Amino acid sequence: MKKILSIMVAALAIAGSAEAVIVQKIYLKDGSVLSGYIQKQDDNGNLTIHSDVAEICLKSSQATISNEKNYTEGELDKNWVEWAEKNEAFEGTGNQRTLYLADVTSKSKTVAKVKIIERGELVRYLEMSPDIYTIPWKDVLAIKGEKRCKTALSGINRIFQLKSGMEFEGQYAEETDSLLTLYLNNGIRQSFKINDVIKYTFRPINPNQDIFAQSELLNIVKTKNGNETKGIIIEQNYTSAKDSENYFLVQQPSGAIQSIKVSDILETRKEENPKFDPKFDVLLKEGEVLINRQEVVMTGITEKGENSVLDSLSEKVVIKKDPQNNTRVTVEYRNANGANIEAYQVVKVNKIENKKEKKTMYGVSYRDLVNSTIRPVSIETSVNHTTKAEYIVGGQGTFALYDAKNKKAIPFIIK
Repeated sequence: MKKILSIMVAALAIAGSAEAVIVQKIYLKDGSVLSGYIQKQDDNGNLTIHSDVAEICLKSSQATISNEKNYTEGELDKNWVEWAEKNEAFEGTGNQRTLYLADVTSKSKTVAKVKIIERGELVRYLEMSPDIYTIPWKDVLAIKGEKRCKTALSGINRIFQLKSGMEFEGQYAEETDSLLTLYLNNGIRQSFKINDVIKYTFRPINPNQDIFAQSELLNIVKTKNGNETKGIIIEQNYTSAKDSENYFLVQQPSGAIQSIKVSDILETRKEENPKFDPKFDVLLKEGEVLINRQEVVMTGITEKGENSVLDSLSEKVVIKKDPQNNTRVTVEYRNANGANIEAYQVVKVNKIENKKEKKTMYGVSYRDLVNSTIRPVSIETSVNHTTKAEYIVGGQGTFALYDAKNKKAIPFIIK
């Protein structure tokens, strides 16, 4: 049995819309490119591909173009509007903008409202609607995955074990009928002969997040006796020359791990994972701070008697109060010197009447700093040295991140 390679892709979505699930690009030998994911792979080498975007190439004798017309922006789906704006494909201006689309009929079907990219000896068109294609493996030139962005904190890495005993870990990059390629952590692409890889292990990159929250797709392994196991494949083992001694390990949502002999597998399928919950980081410079991903204004603190008084009171950061009176406040800042260090205290800012100067000031008493600070419910530092501290704040009004060491404060308002 041919090794089932396209089981788990570590790339995050590169979707054209919120609904699109694009984790692979399948390049065909005829010049077509299907962007989506391999939904099913059977033991005969046939791939069923779910595409959200497809660039299809046909010989002119195999395709008929009809119903060519200009569609106004109001007649177009959101996907086409976004594509046309990104690619500067609209004609006209304002409300009169139009996009030229057509229908294409081939031997197997008619596809409506596609963008003709090439005509003549070949007909090449772009399809922006979900579709299903069944392709023999022999017609595939390569399968590629997009490299994760630097700020991605979720995803799946592959670990390849070679016949030589060497191991390499990285992100899925590409595969052909003879080669496999990984993106290594140092940014270099590492390629391997497919027959040299005897074990594939799949590892979630975020140790603080469940594997099911980090995988965009679920695997379904169907055996020849009709049984199906749904979960995430965490290992494919081909260390033996006999398929009856090789196996897949499938982790199920309950945590149980099922071992399935390769010789018993009839087909593998994928479906979208409803528990997928990707996390993304932000890249911050030294001294930069975000509150609920909003930029902040930092102010100085002046000591006046038993109070720390804010030099100014900005209303730049406003957070909507939670109806249950438990407002989540997320503070992110760069921390290059240590992990999981709480750099700020969260305190309620009160009015302070200065009778001597006959004015109202805003600040915090020493007693409040000792007894009434709000501590984070969680704090973690990413590989990019971004520390994220989450607080649950009750009530409403003006609060501040208080930096006692540098005598600075960052005010924010909950209302």
